[in-house]
Amino acid sequence: MKIDFRQIVLDHFDTLRDAESKKISLFDIGLFFGVPMALAVITYFFAITFDRDVYNVSITFFGIFVALLLNVQVAIFGIFQRKVDQPADPKLLPGHKVRMTKRQDLLSELNANLSYLTLVCCVALIAFLSLYTFRNLRPEASALTVLFYAHFLLSLMMTVKRTHVLFQQEYRA
Repeated sequence: MKIDFRQIVLDHFDTLRDAESKKISLFDIGLFFGVPMALAVITYFFAITFDRDVYNVSITFFGIFVALLLNVQVAIFGIFQRKVDQPADPKLLPGHKVRMTKRQDLLSELNANLSYLTLVCCVALIAFLSLYTFRNLRPEASALTVLFYAHFLLSLMMTVKRTHVLFQQEYRA
C-alpha cells in the first residue's frame, strides 16, 4: 500500500534505544511521549482553551516545518552518498570501519527521525485545519495542541542533536 506509515513509526521507535544496552529506553519513551501526554492532561484538567488564531498559526508553523524537514532529509541523503576514502595505512582500517558503521547507523536514525517528524507535521496540519475550520475551541482541542507541540519540539531537539553529531563527524573527516 502506498500510504502505509507504520514502518516510519516503527523505525522512529527503534531509534529510542539506550546507546549502551541497545534496548528500548523507557526514559526516552517517557520523555518523548509521556511528558507531552502529561502536559496535555494538565491542559485539559485546567480547562485551558486557546483562541482560534492559535490554530491558524499552527497551520503555518507545521506547514513550514514539513518543507524544512524534507530539505534537511535531502541534505542528509547528500552526506549519505558522499564517498569516504579508506585510509592508505592498513593499521587505520579497523578504526575507519568502526567510524563508517557509526556514521551509517546515525544516518539511518536521522532518516527515521526526520521521516517521523514530517509525518507528525502532516498529521498536525490536518488536525489544526480541522480545528480551525470547525472553530473547535474546547479544552480537548487545546490539549491536543499542547500534545502536538510538546511531542514535536522534544523530538525535533533530539533530531537537531543527532544532526549536530553527524555534521561534526563530517567536518572532522
